[in-house]
Amino acid sequence: MKPVIDPKLCKGCNICVYICPKKCYSKGTGILEAGYFTAVVSAHEKCYNHNRQGKLVCELCILSCPDQAISWHEETEEERKK
Repeated sequence: MKPVIDPKLCKGCNICVYICPKKCYSKGTGILEAGYFTAVVSAHEKCYNHNRQGKLVCELCILSCPDQAISWHEETEEERKK
């Protein structure tokens, strides 16, 4: 599993950057159409939920996101090989 941020929903509050105990997120550098610097998933492999096969251990980012912009997705075979 890997965290994914929906840039259409993220308003750039960066709560996920500060709350993640494994530092999986970082402040983005690109400005979106809405004028925000959205957070980015910079190290999904550090996430507590990485390689957990659907058993979520930590969801602080999802629970803390005021815009519900973060979700979990299964990794594709290509992503696992990287």
